[in-house]
Amino acid sequence: MKRLGLAACVLLAACATTKVEVSGSGTGKPLCPADARPLTLVLWTTDWRPDQKDVAERDAAAWQAIQRFFVRSSCKTEIRNAARLPPDAQAFGKVVAITVRAFGIETRVFDGSGKPVAELRTRWQNGGPFVPKGVKTLEQDMIAALEATFY
Repeated sequence: MKRLGLAACVLLAACATTKVEVSGSGTGKPLCPADARPLTLVLWTTDWRPDQKDVAERDAAAWQAIQRFFVRSSCKTEIRNAARLPPDAQAFGKVVAITVRAFGIETRVFDGSGKPVAELRTRWQNGGPFVPKGVKTLEQDMIAALEATFY
């Protein structure tokens, strides 16, 4: 009986984990250091696979995650759904461009003059071999990825 309980715990632990990896130039730097908090423009877009299922639901989950993360962050932000830097980008102290993909995000950070200061790739893996992937965990996965990326 004890072996069955142990096996169930190991199986559940293998299925319920979220692993986030961040790489690229500028890793380990907080988005908004405590000593400098200028207004930050956050641009976001998605780039799903051509055969991606539930695109509208995934877009909504990505939007919710970005909103929730930046509302809780120490940054004063304006968030827009856009793939390119807008003409007014120089009015902001920093611009963060996020592209959401199936298993991660790509983030580019620019200073107020439009000079790139960081280019980050964040990948997440939620679950194990017995956990079906879907939209259900996307919002939580993205929040964990954004926290790993910016803190």
